[in-house]
Amino acid sequence: MNMILRRYALVPVCLMWLGALIAALAAAWLRDIDWMSLLPIAGIAAAPAILALILSPVIHKEWAQILVILGWLALAVIAVLAISFVPMAILFMCAPAAAALFEREKVVEAMVMAAILAAILFYAGQQGIIPDGLTNSQSKNWGQQLGIFATLAFLVGSLMMAAYSRGEISVNDIKAVNAMPPPNITETIVDVDIVPGNFFILNEQNQVLRVNQNARKNFYLYEHGGSEFTTMLQMDNIRTNSVSELIAQARETNAEQTSNLFMGANTATPTYLRLIVRPLKDGRVTLSLYDLNDSYEEISQLQQDNAKVQQDSEHKSLFFAGVSHELRTPLNAIIGFSDMMRSRLFGPLPNKYAEYADMIHDSGQHMLDLIGDVLDMSKVDAGKYELKYDSFQAEDIIRSSLKMVQPTADAGEVVLQSDMMNGEDMLITADRRALRQILLNLLSNAVKFSPKGGVVRAQAKPIGDKLRISVRDQGPGMSPDLVEQIGQPYIASDSQNISAARGSGLGLSLVKSLVELHKGQMKIESEIGSGTIIHIDLPMDPFA
Repeated sequence: MNMILRRYALVPVCLMWLGALIAALAAAWLRDIDWMSLLPIAGIAAAPAILALILSPVIHKEWAQILVILGWLALAVIAVLAISFVPMAILFMCAPAAAALFEREKVVEAMVMAAILAAILFYAGQQGIIPDGLTNSQSKNWGQQLGIFATLAFLVGSLMMAAYSRGEISVNDIKAVNAMPPPNITETIVDVDIVPGNFFILNEQNQVLRVNQNARKNFYLYEHGGSEFTTMLQMDNIRTNSVSELIAQARETNAEQTSNLFMGANTATPTYLRLIVRPLKDGRVTLSLYDLNDSYEEISQLQQDNAKVQQDSEHKSLFFAGVSHELRTPLNAIIGFSDMMRSRLFGPLPNKYAEYADMIHDSGQHMLDLIGDVLDMSKVDAGKYELKYDSFQAEDIIRSSLKMVQPTADAGEVVLQSDMMNGEDMLITADRRALRQILLNLLSNAVKFSPKGGVVRAQAKPIGDKLRISVRDQGPGMSPDLVEQIGQPYIASDSQNISAARGSGLGLSLVKSLVELHKGQMKIESEIGSGTIIHIDLPMDPFA
């Protein structure tokens, strides 16, 4: 019961001081000393202890603590003036010792005041302002012995009680406070004011017995104290059915219950609260209400931001899909007409016009490929790219993809090579069209970034339950930072030597997305000046 001990810790210490006085008077009587002449001194010495005992019920008040400290300081001053500075200055230690049973700041205040008073008295004694003593030798000797032993007893008792009463507040401490008789609802209750949030204790009829300061302020309990808790909540537009059920459930299960409440539904600024109900003995419960407005506002803002981002993403995907679809029709016409001109279907063309027709055809085809990447990427982002699984030999797709890229490689004077183990079973279950698209993107990229006379090698081999497809080029390579970024949309190589061959930056991003749709992985090995190797690991049977 540490909280209660902190409130009454000064009582046993003062009783020890009074006990020391009585013992000293008894010793004087046994030694045939005129103890009646010592009674005035004993009465003065007992005054601060008696004052502290009288103030113990309200010792938590600031003014009561100051009075107790001043009482011990006054005793020390009187003792120094009446008897002697040495050893009666030891009594100045009683003030900070008593303050140790209050707040920590009071100890510092008491020590400062004791030091100032002791210094003044010492200086006055040195200057001869204070007479040597106002008592006879017999009273002086008795007072000196009493001051030393009583002060030591007081210091030891104060330190013990301070150490014991300042222990950590435990659950048992709170239960002990809950077991105390309920005071008037408007009374300031120190013991429950340490509880954060809005804290209530209800009796078995759900009437408010005691509250902390926050609850009194926020729920106007000076006006509505003692009323039923659910009736009090109705004044703030809180749904009380769930609160009553929660309290009943806590009593029935004898376990803590938690719920969120919505207060002030009809107001411009509604409030969200967290309610925690804990059962006590004899049907009583404690309720803790915490304000969740800040959390709800943050969550609401995040939800709004997330909804806006999703909406913007959907609009972007729809825009790309619409524009890409609309551009394909005129591009197909341009490619078709330029192809007819290249083939001289309606007769010969001048050399310059034939060259232009080739450029129109190649540029249109390149643009159509880029638009295809954008359209496919928008489908992947929107989650609308559906894989159509089929079982086939991967070697056939690899060889056909090499043939499709061969004209581009010949135009760039790049050599295409394949490396596949003869007789190796490469039966894979995948989307045939998606796998071809992966290979075409990888091979086209490798050819585009390879110098004249360079070699692009495609390799495939089973590794465990996966098929590894690798495409190696002899291009300029990439830095580690760029390798980390590859696979993100619109990230392309920054090599100045191949700036004319740049694309949309979606090729490898689309490859990575298609590979991940197949539950596979894409890995990149590259160094500046040493070319690039891209590995694609696909499960042979994704349904196994």
